[in-house]
Amino acid sequence: MSQSWPKPGIGHVGEYQVSGHVLPVPASTTVNLNFVGSSITAAASGGAGSVTFYDSVDQTGVITIPSGGSIRFTGKFKKLATGANTTALIELTNIPASSYVPPRFGILSGS
Repeated sequence: MSQSWPKPGIGHVGEYQVSGHVLPVPASTTVNLNFVGSSITAAASGGAGSVTFYDSVDQTGVITIPSGGSIRFTGKFKKLATGANTTALIELTNIPASSYVPPRFGILSGS
């Protein structure tokens, strides 16, 4: 057996690839995930909706969804909030959220 197996966590590709645990999230709910999310599908009904993502210092990034519309977002995240009129299905990985620190939004772009 190999002595160099990757440790579980964010660098372990298999844990990210074994995604598929689905968590339904109702409207107006903030969720701190126990496992890193790999995608979200959100829909708005009865008015415009939104999904808010949080970085490592709790700054937010908001995606607005028109009434009757939906989005699918793929990426790593561990904290989010659904707005009024917005429900979501989150696909989770096997990676513990404690092993992932989402980057600050300010360092992801030049602005």
